[in-house]
Amino acid sequence: MPSEGAVSTADNIDDEKSSMDARLAQALSILSEQEAAQMLGNQDNLPRLPIPSLSDSVSDFLRACEPQLSPEEYAETERSCKTFLENPEEGQKLHQALLDYDRQEGKNSYLEEFWETAYLAQRTPIPINTNPFFVLEDDPTPARTSQIARATNLVWSSLKFYCSVRDGTLEPDMQRTTPLCMTQYTRLFGTARIPGKGVDTVSYNPDSRHIVVMSRGHVYWMDVLGEDGKVCLSQTQIEEALRSIRTDSLRYYIGENLNQAVGLLTTENREEWAVRREKLRLASGENASSLQRIDSAIFVLCLDDTSPSSQAETASNSLHGTSELAAAEGYAAGVQVGTCINRWYDKSLSIIVCQNGAAGINFEHSVIDGHSVLRFASDVFTDTILTFAENIRDRLTCAA
Repeated sequence: MPSEGAVSTADNIDDEKSSMDARLAQALSILSEQEAAQMLGNQDNLPRLPIPSLSDSVSDFLRACEPQLSPEEYAETERSCKTFLENPEEGQKLHQALLDYDRQEGKNSYLEEFWETAYLAQRTPIPINTNPFFVLEDDPTPARTSQIARATNLVWSSLKFYCSVRDGTLEPDMQRTTPLCMTQYTRLFGTARIPGKGVDTVSYNPDSRHIVVMSRGHVYWMDVLGEDGKVCLSQTQIEEALRSIRTDSLRYYIGENLNQAVGLLTTENREEWAVRREKLRLASGENASSLQRIDSAIFVLCLDDTSPSSQAETASNSLHGTSELAAAEGYAAGVQVGTCINRWYDKSLSIIVCQNGAAGINFEHSVIDGHSVLRFASDVFTDTILTFAENIRDRLTCAA
């Protein structure tokens, strides 16, 4: 299993500071500690998710069932629900158990654990069935609509968002005057769903400092954060690295792409993928290291070989990629060359950029809800526009 590129940059940093600089650094450190409480500052004061009454839950259930049942089936379901409500050993006992569960120490939401289990225990393939997507608006700046330029801007702004999550300074979400839970943002990055027998697990890597880039089914990685947790590459350096990755992936004969496209296995039934992933992992230390490198990446960037001509085509590509069998002269007949080979659906966040700059997001749904990804997508798109108008410094350096 390939891990075909490693890109990092280190520049010298002048460590000599005046006493005034030292005092300023100390003041900024104190300010940083104060800001760090901002993102999760409301967590202890969040209103608990209310548990509906038993009768309301049953009424909601019946309303959901009615359009799908015949009159006879619905009448039978109504009778069963009536018995369930009235029998103290059925509905009432179950409802009381739920209330007791909600009161347990450390339970912030009675629904969260059941929600995660429902997703992780599902055995069907996660593309289409559970992984949602977003389509990003086109970049309005013509000079930045090429694939590499668009990808560079999205990576840059995404890393800024990630750093605000990492240091806790992301402004909390609010519903009018009511604060919302912010813990999902800590799961958006450095997270992967790991297939397992019977139920999947989730790998969290909050200290991740690299991203994975996929091009034509090949997997590359590049360090983007220094040891201090700050972005250590300039936009120019990111652009050069992505261009090098893209160029390298074009060296391969088209038939070789499918041989390297391990990401296709993430489209499998979860039981089958669990068995095959374990075989891959045990086959060599390099395989195990490559899998860990992907699982722990901040996010995956997919550089796709397609140019959607409409938003509908971009949506389709973001959801499941394209399927195209090569049959032209010089190509092996029946070789899959669509963008479906250029995915790793187990990753919590995949940013997809096409040849014409069209872009989208695909995310793994078990530990992330849509509102968090929507906030991310909105903030990142806005930042890409604002960045164009700002005077960005030419050089960002890694920590020594």
